[in-house]
Amino acid sequence: MTQTSATQIRLERRSPSYWRVTFDIPPLNIFGPKNIPQLNEIIARLETDEQVKVVVFDSAVEGFFLTHYDFLAKPEDQPSMPAGRTGLQPLPDMLARLSRAPVVSIVAVHPGVAILVAEFVGMAGGVAVGSYAPNQVVGSQLAISFQTPSASTFHCG
Repeated sequence: MTQTSATQIRLERRSPSYWRVTFDIPPLNIFGPKNIPQLNEIIARLETDEQVKVVVFDSAVEGFFLTHYDFLAKPEDQPSMPAGRTGLQPLPDMLARLSRAPVVSIVAVHPGVAILVAEFVGMAGGVAVGSYAPNQVVGSQLAISFQTPSASTFHCG
């Protein structure tokens, strides 16, 4: 991925088999329409690169992983992307595709982080890891997720 001043989702290939994806959308890491093409490009690479085995998602914004989708974005700012390969709208499509990609997806969180994990841990079927400090991680949505052998993901919460 070419780095530009507008790049808010960075892909770093730490080795051929280990990639790191960093969300850097200050001040609160609110994911919005302009971020969809960036994430889609990364997911497409994860689906097709035969060497990558592990991808870690993290945040460069202190105190926030991803908080929510930017519902205040203007309709004209929505990318004119049709439904994805799964038939879902772009964001859920990318997360469903990530859940089926031949990689282990990990969400790295730290104490004091506000996080919306259902989308990245639940739908992507990955693992959330990070430092533990009582009463320090703030969840904006309680969710318990698991995958069945048929790769369907269920959320409770």
